[in-house]
Amino acid sequence: MSEIFDTVIGLEVHAELLTDSKVFCTCSAKFGGDPNTHICPACTGQPGALPVINHRAVEFAVKAGLAFDCEINRYSRFDRKNYFYPDLPKAYQISQLDLPLCINGKVELSTGTVVRLNRIHLEEDAGKLTHDDYNGESLADYNRCSVPLIEIVTEPDIKSAEEAAEFVAKLGQYLKYLGVCDAKMQEGSIRADVNISLKRKGDEKLGERAEIKNLNSMKAITRAIKFEEERQAEIILSGGTVEQETRRFDDNQGRTKPMRNKENANDYRYFPEPDILAVTFTDEDIEKIRATIPALPKERKEKYINEYKISEKDAEVLTSEKYISDFFEDTVSIYPQYKNVANLFLTEIMRRVKETESEEIPFSPEDFAEVVKMADKNTVNRNDAKDIIRTMFEEGGKPMEIAKAKNYLVVEDNAAIADFVETMLDEKADLLEQYFAGKQNIFGFFMGQATKGLQGKATPRSIKEYLETAIEKRKK
Repeated sequence: MSEIFDTVIGLEVHAELLTDSKVFCTCSAKFGGDPNTHICPACTGQPGALPVINHRAVEFAVKAGLAFDCEINRYSRFDRKNYFYPDLPKAYQISQLDLPLCINGKVELSTGTVVRLNRIHLEEDAGKLTHDDYNGESLADYNRCSVPLIEIVTEPDIKSAEEAAEFVAKLGQYLKYLGVCDAKMQEGSIRADVNISLKRKGDEKLGERAEIKNLNSMKAITRAIKFEEERQAEIILSGGTVEQETRRFDDNQGRTKPMRNKENANDYRYFPEPDILAVTFTDEDIEKIRATIPALPKERKEKYINEYKISEKDAEVLTSEKYISDFFEDTVSIYPQYKNVANLFLTEIMRRVKETESEEIPFSPEDFAEVVKMADKNTVNRNDAKDIIRTMFEEGGKPMEIAKAKNYLVVEDNAAIADFVETMLDEKADLLEQYFAGKQNIFGFFMGQATKGLQGKATPRSIKEYLETAIEKRKK
């Protein structure tokens, strides 16, 4: 369909903030817990209970806005968004309409597309319904009511399912770097609503859009958009009209299904929240928040490529998660052999981190720096260095202690080198003659045999030097 239509996509991404308490009360905002145990009169909308703003949630929202180059409104206020649904006990949601905290940001994708951010505003989450089709009932858990959310609203700048997935992934990466969201889509920490329409190539006017609600994985985002592209294209090509509506994605069937007609702002009867004061900022307030922002992935990646001379691909992996980048940074600050640290990190640590799906490395950057240095200085050979790292992961311990216990320390035993090499050359006299006749690859065989036979008694460099000298003498 790409020859006929352009896809136009805008996203509304909801990200739960990592505050200890909810945004308008002091209940725990922690994920999970028994149903309806993290609740109070305020977050369940009991008569006479008044909301109190969580200052940390406001700071986190502004921090995200600054990271995405937003302007921060010096004067911001909250509004009531009215709708009735069983997971919203107040029958309204405290959100922001006209005066959000952050406006006019941007996110650049690997394709070169710059996605403009219309706004980032702070609001409260709704509860959660569990539908029991077997018994024909639905159960409401209000633990999530009033958990703080930021809603990141884009302009319709995204052109494909792949760009949409990359955008959400990049948001999650940056929010984790900032420490404001854990970005666990499987727990609902990030959810995306996709607004999608098609327009014929060359047309200026956008087509009628459908909104697909609550997509909570990259796979779901991609599949839902691709299905919706096909559905809308089929309607248009058959002479029909795409309806503006809200749809949900059925993950089992891989298709979107209608939920209700699409609401507009006036359907929600917004009006200013009377129980919460407006939020005001001075320049000094904003600069204090800006000072808490760490070096972000783009900045770190550029440093790794330009200063550390690490490949772009490796730099991408090393900056994929903040804890990975921090560990790498701490290691090279101790032992600034950037490529050697990166190589051993990528082959040994990253593999095990992926296998365990853990965000904890069970040893310190100091210990890892020592292992890399031991390998570089031939205190142990590189294969044994890898085994030391495996042991530190599985059993713990210090690098030198492990090396001594496993007899990995390399000792330069010149007598042992001479004895082994001379004996080998005597026994392999036929191969030596072939080497003299021009078969240069036989030298590699000699090196392999000697390195294996002298393991722990000599470094490869010493073996190579003695082997070259011994062969040259026999040639004469």
